[in-house]
Amino acid sequence: MPRPPFEADSRHRAIETLLLWEGRVSRARLLELFGVHGTQASRDLASFRQAYPAACEPEPATKSYVVSALFRPTLTTGDFPTYQRLVGAAGSPDEVRAGVPVLSTVPDATHIDHRVFRILHRAMRDGRAVKIAYRSLNAPNRHERLIRPHALIQAGPRWHLRAWCDQVKAFRDFNLGRIAQATLQTHVELPGAEADSAWNSQVKVRFVPHRGLSREQAQLVRDEYMGGTTALVHEVRVPLVRYLVQAFRAAVDPVHEPAPAHLLMVQAPESLPAGALW
Repeated sequence: MPRPPFEADSRHRAIETLLLWEGRVSRARLLELFGVHGTQASRDLASFRQAYPAACEPEPATKSYVVSALFRPTLTTGDFPTYQRLVGAAGSPDEVRAGVPVLSTVPDATHIDHRVFRILHRAMRDGRAVKIAYRSLNAPNRHERLIRPHALIQAGPRWHLRAWCDQVKAFRDFNLGRIAQATLQTHVELPGAEADSAWNSQVKVRFVPHRGLSREQAQLVRDEYMGGTTALVHEVRVPLVRYLVQAFRAAVDPVHEPAPAHLLMVQAPESLPAGALW
């Protein structure tokens, strides 16, 4: 759904943010994000280009403007939370319009480089492969991976990328903060989202009160999380199960994850598909 109309200066800041993080901006993209008339979107682009001629260059083939090599943000701080607020990413407190003050306790904990992000964004948009410089806990030294990303995942304060990894010949999640460089590849065909069977499969995850709680405590948890019913059920894509369990701080092994540190536990975790949990 389009966002409420912005003032002209706010729309200029939005154009700058899109150029910085997505690498391009178009009339169609502005119409997608904001509640403005098409004519107004065209005027905004024209006035932005007049005010900041070095920011972007026309790309007639895509009916858009692409970021210039000389571009530097001047209207915004250029940080990732600004982009999140613009596109209405989950967890953005600016999207909570309750009529009273609302604060978020889930700050971003992933440092994301806009130059890397816009290349990854383009790769997802165009269905292309990317060579990345990556680090992980298992391989903490920088090394190259050839991937084809197809989705972004916000998991609490961290951001991940769902992608085919040519090294392991399977789909994996990559922490955006661990990607140091990204280079678009040409003439490289790798599996896309349609081949990600786990991503395209839904599974129901059932949370119940932790078995270590007293009867009264368990009832309190049912009232708080489940409206008094026996379980809290979420249906999610299989790769998102682990992030959902983390978000609810639910125990998978209630013996080693005791109450009250864990108020919830996953019911019958052994019934979940292989790879859904750690």
